[in-house]
Amino acid sequence: MSIKVVEETAYKLLKLAVTVLPRDVRAALEEAYRTETSDIGRAQLEAILEDVRLAEEQSRPICQDTGTIIFYAKLGADFPARKGIYEALVRATRKATREVPLRPNAVDPLAERNTGDNTGRYIPYVHWG
Repeated sequence: MSIKVVEETAYKLLKLAVTVLPRDVRAALEEAYRTETSDIGRAQLEAILEDVRLAEEQSRPICQDTGTIIFYAKLGADFPARKGIYEALVRATRKATREVPLRPNAVDPLAERNTGDNTGRYIPYVHWG
């Protein structure tokens, strides 16, 4: 497996996760809009659906807060390139933060400063399964 493939795939998945709403979630929002009886509720749902549409059309994040980045990776216990994979995920996170763009949410708790690229100690977090 090429580490570059891991990096490119992670970048694409990060972009997809923040720019495209799953079909079932979109369908539920559309159904809620159709059945909502409150004017305020309908206006809010209409705004959300418009944000979803614009995000998909412009390939931009649906929401301004793109959250904390967590990857799930399943590897064998003796897999030799775990560190290389982690480094590829960090590079993908930095690239996605810069290019998608993702909102930089990682803050160094000791320095009390935002790292600006969603990386830091244990960030992005990887759940190794």
